[in-house]
Amino acid sequence: MKKYLNLSLKILVSGILLGYIFVTNDFSKISELISKAQINYLLISILFILINYIFSSIRWYYLLIEKRPPILYMIKLYFVGSFFNNFLPTSIGGDAYKIFKLGEKLESKTDAFTATFLERFLGMFALVIISLYGYLTFSGVNIWSFIFVFLLGSGSFILFMIFYPKFQYKPTNLLKFFNILDKIHASFLRYKKHFNLIFYSLLSSFVVQFASVFTQYYIFKALNVELPLNFAFFAFPLIFLSGYAIPSINSLGSQEVLYTTFFNSLLIPNPVILSCSFAYHIVRLLVSLLGAYFYINDREYVKK
Repeated sequence: MKKYLNLSLKILVSGILLGYIFVTNDFSKISELISKAQINYLLISILFILINYIFSSIRWYYLLIEKRPPILYMIKLYFVGSFFNNFLPTSIGGDAYKIFKLGEKLESKTDAFTATFLERFLGMFALVIISLYGYLTFSGVNIWSFIFVFLLGSGSFILFMIFYPKFQYKPTNLLKFFNILDKIHASFLRYKKHFNLIFYSLLSSFVVQFASVFTQYYIFKALNVELPLNFAFFAFPLIFLSGYAIPSINSLGSQEVLYTTFFNSLLIPNPVILSCSFAYHIVRLLVSLLGAYFYINDREYVKK
């Protein structure tokens, strides 16, 4: 029952936000701007999405330590998960499907969950670092300050993971937070003899997340908007990370609100900002149709 209530809430939030956007903006103007988008830049955005998904699939594949299905299976399953993201709550709704199918393939839901969880966590960590870099450089902070903060943050995180089991006191009101930390810690412990794998997976996470940033950056270029690149590095990761927290269906509605919040500061008109956001949804949907094709034409990916 709770599951359906949460889903209903997310559908409701997306509906309210989209309704507000449509009522307060001229949608005919937005449609006109999208129709005039430069195809060459949209194709570049599609290329970056493909790079994102393929590198994510490869990272996911190598995070499976004990048993690995064929890498082509992992790539196809990743695309299928991206297709389900269009309909499931939040931007990680497709992960539940991927864990289920991969767990069946491996005959171990634990291995499937651990690899998927860690793949997602490393991606989020890379997003935080990219956003921090973008903010500091956009603010004119010396790059050595960023390196210092990065090393300090990474060192603190490693020490925390080492000494985390010694924390016994878990306040009742923070149990959910500590449960997440327990899962992160358990995931890292499974890789204690494979830290080189964690390192290379983290490097690939930066490739994946830079591809994500450039996907959206070239959407703006397609609609004749030149964003400062360091501001793009700051804003897009934060917008994506916020998608985890704001209840919505694949960030519909919430992404538009966040886009206007960030890019109004650059004095970009609302219709242009919203055109970029909707164009990004459309491009992602088009690429995810590959996942629909794999799902329909390969019975291995159909939920039993």
